Amino acid sequence: MHIRRVFACLTMATALVLGAALTASASGGAAYQIAFSNNCNNPSVAACAPPPASFGLGGDWGSVRLNADGMGTAQFATANHRTPGIPTGATHFSLVVSWYGTSTPPYPSVAPDPNGSYLVITVVNIPSLGSLVTPATPGHYKFQGAQFGMPGVNYMVQINSI
Repeated sequence: MHIRRVFACLTMATALVLGAALTASASGGAAYQIAFSNNCNNPSVAACAPPPASFGLGGDWGSVRLNADGMGTAQFATANHRTPGIPTGATHFSLVVSWYGTSTPPYPSVAPDPNGSYLVITVVNIPSLGSLVTPATPGHYKFQGAQFGMPGVNYMVQINSI
């Protein structure tokens, strides 16, 4: 399972994201702390269909620390279950990322930013994994698929400015 999956899932609003904040004293110079989770657990929803139509059943969970110098680190886990043709189980990644803020992101954001400010986060140590765009305004952003006829498809992301 590739990290690209989480970026696409978040962009498509097909996942559940959990966030946890760190205090400024624990941040050690971090500019942002982002926590996320997403889940796609309903095989009857197109977003959870097996490849090549979509990414299949499973979820992604992670935490990103963005430092004031434009670099950062991320811990990320992805898991698949009951998706034909895809190995079942979890995979963990330790990532090095770069980031910048912008009002005109090059890709869709996981959620609209109420102030029009976005963070573009790019994986450095595994470039093929791509980029993720999140709101820059601190807050809790979520998508609950059941409200839109997609039960089992949820995401949340917590953005904290440190």
